[in-house]
Amino acid sequence: MSYLRKIEYTIIPEESFKILRNCSSCGCKTLFENTNSFRVNANGNKIDVWLIYQCIKCKHTNNLTIYKRCRPDTLIKEDYEGYLNNSSKLAFEYGTNNRFFARNRVEIDWSKVKYIVRCNNDMQVGTENCFYKGDILVVNNSYALKIRRDKVISEILNITRSRLKELEKAGIIIVTEEKLEHKMIIEIMGELCNDR
Repeated sequence: MSYLRKIEYTIIPEESFKILRNCSSCGCKTLFENTNSFRVNANGNKIDVWLIYQCIKCKHTNNLTIYKRCRPDTLIKEDYEGYLNNSSKLAFEYGTNNRFFARNRVEIDWSKVKYIVRCNNDMQVGTENCFYKGDILVVNNSYALKIRRDKVISEILNITRSRLKELEKAGIIIVTEEKLEHKMIIEIMGELCNDR
């Protein structure tokens, strides 16, 4: 029997990314974490806005630039108030934005990224779901997390990574990656009920 189901998943970070930086207090490269606090500094009629990161060992802080020498009236009002009130939602948005880290020339510690995989349909990830021939699973990684594809796929299908490798080799599962769009397409080419 052939099914034509399209099941969509989204990979979502559970917390802001940690970064690796040289800490002037520790004297070595250490992990810094998002404090969910902003620093807004007025300089005449211009302002600077930073997101504050903190060394997990010594609590020394490091400011990552959001705006430099900008007029407050050019900012979105809700964002400006969010900076002033230390909006945790806004801090999370910046703390999971790869372009923000690239602009600040900081290194994200991908080994410590905590994430969840959420199914956009009614299925539960990691449970005894059955997948059938003709199913197409689309995994969106819009945050561009650097995580192993086999880890994510085996988590979704609720099988071991070695079983996944066997199924791929046998042509029962075909995985294609669309790197520019940060997504994976998993095609189920044969009957596949999870049997861990």
